[in-house]
Amino acid sequence: MRPRPRAAALAVLIAGSALLAACGRAGEDARASQYATLNPSGDFALTDQDGKPFRLSAHRDQVVLLFFGYLSCPDICPTTLSKLSRVYKLLGPERRAKVLTVFVTIDGKRDTGTKLKEYLSYFDVNSVGLTGTQEEVDRVVKAYGASYKRVETRSALGYLYDHSDLVYLIDPRGKVENLIHADDKAEEIARDVEKILS
Repeated sequence: MRPRPRAAALAVLIAGSALLAACGRAGEDARASQYATLNPSGDFALTDQDGKPFRLSAHRDQVVLLFFGYLSCPDICPTTLSKLSRVYKLLGPERRAKVLTVFVTIDGKRDTGTKLKEYLSYFDVNSVGLTGTQEEVDRVVKAYGASYKRVETRSALGYLYDHSDLVYLIDPRGKVENLIHADDKAEEIARDVEKILS
């Protein structure tokens, strides 16, 4: 007996849905596997803007937006912080308290704790600035696969840095959930954060 057209179509639809779901899971598994190589310990230690020890593991109740930069950065850092300010506004007052922006300076020679605190206060984000010895900072940079390079200039600053512009979206377990790129919109970032919070 030949199957009825409606029943056959339903069978194809169910099979297709199952295939799409499997592909979706495979994609998520592949992404999770890729990001799992970024700081697999899910922790690091540096010094915060008030001179106190900071451990990522002490913020397991928060979503962390981590990025590496420096206060004299002419473009990437202020642009990123301005975008994150927009993300916080989109999240609203209740959820924004559960999100911490962590700014790790790659220019510890110039970026003191006091300067970090003052700079970050200009942006409407729940944030903390971190510093440390060059070895300590480099260890964290390496753990997340980030990069930076000092570039000598003839400007009054003397030097600048070329550095990666990724923001690492870290879940409450300390694991990298997503990589935020410079061209990602604030609305997209806010949706990713809300997905973790919910």
